[in-house]
Amino acid sequence: MSPDGPRLRLGVIGIVTVSLFASLFARLWFLQVIDVDQYSLAAENNRVRTVIEQAPRGRIYDRNGTLLVGNRRTVVVSIDVQAYTALDRPDQRALLERLADELVRDRQRRVELASITGAPGPAPSDPTTVDALEERLADPRFSHFKPVPVAQDVTEDLEIYLREKPDVFPAVHAERVTVRTYEYGQLLAHVLGYVGSISETELLAVQNDAKPYEPDDEIGKTGIEAAMERELRGIPGETRVEVDARNRPVRSIGTRRPVPGNDVYLTVDVNLQAVTEQALEAELMRQRSLPDGDRTALFRAPAGSSLVLDPNNGQVLALASYPTYEPAAFINGISTDAYRLLTSDELKDQHHYPLTNRALQGQYAPGSTFKLATAYSALRKGLISPGTTVNDTGTYHIQGCKGGEGSACVKQNAGRDPKGVVNLPRALTVSSDVYFYKVGDDFWVNRNRPGYGDAAMQEGFQPLGFGERSGVDIGSEMPGRIPTPQWKKELAAKIAPEDPERGRWRSGDSTNVAIGQGDVLVTPLQLANAYAAFANGGTLYVPQFVLNVTRGKTREVVPEHVFAPKVIRQLELPPAWRGPMLDGFKGVTTQGTGGTAATTFAGFPQDGFQVAGKTGTAQVNQKQDTSLFVGFAPADAPRYVAVAVLEESGNGGNAAAPLVRRIFEPLATGLMPPAPLGGRFDAQAVARTNAPPPSGAGD
Repeated sequence: MSPDGPRLRLGVIGIVTVSLFASLFARLWFLQVIDVDQYSLAAENNRVRTVIEQAPRGRIYDRNGTLLVGNRRTVVVSIDVQAYTALDRPDQRALLERLADELVRDRQRRVELASITGAPGPAPSDPTTVDALEERLADPRFSHFKPVPVAQDVTEDLEIYLREKPDVFPAVHAERVTVRTYEYGQLLAHVLGYVGSISETELLAVQNDAKPYEPDDEIGKTGIEAAMERELRGIPGETRVEVDARNRPVRSIGTRRPVPGNDVYLTVDVNLQAVTEQALEAELMRQRSLPDGDRTALFRAPAGSSLVLDPNNGQVLALASYPTYEPAAFINGISTDAYRLLTSDELKDQHHYPLTNRALQGQYAPGSTFKLATAYSALRKGLISPGTTVNDTGTYHIQGCKGGEGSACVKQNAGRDPKGVVNLPRALTVSSDVYFYKVGDDFWVNRNRPGYGDAAMQEGFQPLGFGERSGVDIGSEMPGRIPTPQWKKELAAKIAPEDPERGRWRSGDSTNVAIGQGDVLVTPLQLANAYAAFANGGTLYVPQFVLNVTRGKTREVVPEHVFAPKVIRQLELPPAWRGPMLDGFKGVTTQGTGGTAATTFAGFPQDGFQVAGKTGTAQVNQKQDTSLFVGFAPADAPRYVAVAVLEESGNGGNAAAPLVRRIFEPLATGLMPPAPLGGRFDAQAVARTNAPPPSGAGD
């Protein structure tokens, strides 16, 4: 063996040893110097627990300071799904049987207490059987990474009992939480909206927010609750607790108290809101008892909307959509079955989508209420003057059209009723379709003249806000639809590319659009806003729901959240146009010889509160007519604009106009009834009380 062999091996071993110790020392230096902050934090987290305390959401008030949405403390029973699934199957079943027995007993106690004190009784959806509890735990609407609520508003006795027996009720928790209270029940549901558990998508969107969210937090989902989420949400509190190796609390090492969210004041008047909702539901109920014209079938009258605007600033004073829902049903989650009743396509014939805010999202053919837009467009283009007359014989033959009586070339008034020689004001008062058929036809005939074009009439609708979103500050709104030759051509290319004739615009299309039929769609909010712009002399405002925001107990107004009126645009509306049109709208409610809502407003206290307006009756394929009315008052210095749209309820003078009269009457007399406590009212009683007479008019 070479004498250098042992020495070489020892040298290699030495080099390896030195390298290992060098690596060890380098790692120690890295841990103690470079990563000291990171590992100190990890060690700290191993012995410190942070407990988050949710802050109360801000309250919501009406314009007069009446509380609409507040907060209250309640006891909620929930089941920790992770702990529950760790149990053996027989133990799971036994646990649910014991819990169901206790929930039944507690429900009985709450029913007895409610009968004595008048306090709210138990929620009907709270499960009280083993099968119902299992269904709740399996409900996909509840996350399995946080406790699933199974009962709310339980008694203090049950809370104490469950807390004292954790060995008997493993995985079951009873805790006090803050929940929303909707002081007027269903009233204002579509304005206020509701809160619900935050989704993963929503959590990602707000993870860097100054007001942090946890995975089990609630967030505003719709309405004001969603639109004003950043203001209504408070800053969560935080308590840091030192724990020992067994995770037992040792001492508190820091506390930050929760800061409640800011309060929001709305433009809405809750008393006027109650009148509007009562009038809407009562009128739909009344229409369901009436025959559809000469037929024996009754009106279906399944749904509708009504709202009131201040035309001088765009503030929404009331907004109703029917059918409606209970925002409180979403507190602590809503079951799949309950949510299905509100949203399912399968049930649309019975329930008609109560979550839909029809004032913003319902799109309807406006019928003759659209004659404001057609008249404005024709005046703006110089096609007519207020004195332009037409001899209305009850029918109109489209210019250049070769078909005879009974063909698409011949249009007619409702019932072929002749109106005689009418100018623009009279055409509005008696709702002469013939007058406006000619306007639409003339627009198309003159399309090749300088300054006109294929869509000259439609271009005149846009200043009034039709065919575009208004920018309202709650929820999602629909834009409506103004059909044009280009729109029809593009639509036909998509649905019938083999038939180019289908996309051709004809005079009949223009005549239909001129009376708010054909493919024209508007929302009730757009309709109200357009008439508001006319009523105030030509200013189109963004509809507004929020007045201001205040900070907590101090009620100090947050300067950056005082919501001033926003102007969309100024309309060209000289007195020479507006005056005659206003006379026409006044005649609708006052002229007994042809005013389409004159009978409805007979006996109305017009002195100092004269109502002007326009009826509308829209034909819908395979459905009964939609009833519409827009009114504004006092006519010469308007403070209110009200619109009513009732689905499958007949003509505008017989259904929508009486509804608007119900709304205007307490405003005219100054005898505004207070909103009922809890928002409850008897729609049948309202329908029977002082029902306005129907007009009997055809439009």
